[in-house]
Amino acid sequence: MQRLGMPVSDDTILRQLMRDAGIAQRNSEIPVVGIDDWSWRRATSYGTIMVDLERRSVIDILDARSVESAATRLRDHPCVEIVSRDRCGLYAQATREGAPQDRQVADRFHLVQNLRSAIEEQMSLSGRATGGAILSEAAIVDAATHRRRARLAHR
Repeated sequence: MQRLGMPVSDDTILRQLMRDAGIAQRNSEIPVVGIDDWSWRRATSYGTIMVDLERRSVIDILDARSVESAATRLRDHPCVEIVSRDRCGLYAQATREGAPQDRQVADRFHLVQNLRSAIEEQMSLSGRATGGAILSEAAIVDAATHRRRARLAHR
């Protein structure tokens, strides 16, 4: 955090998150939960973070990134109706085991990632089907000329 100019240590932030998660967990019903993995230490050990998406607050931080721990925590929150998660099968399985009645949805980031993948696949299929480039050579040259002129105009 010092690198970002913040006068606080990583451990202080983690302690505050854990304390806040304990308070949020005891105080209310949570209908919409976001669940994702996160790194405790850069690329060495991973845990799971659960967030109340309506209040935008951390509910829980789990030491492990496992089906069992996430499913157990979802069972502890019977009021959850929707679980927003990434494309990882681990959290899909945890939701099926811990809260089978809950609706599973993709989080925004992964929804856009799915859309991008589908568009790329469709574009590559279209290009192969016609046997040629999707954009004409003239369109590519026009776009490059336009970018060059725009750069020069802003100098």
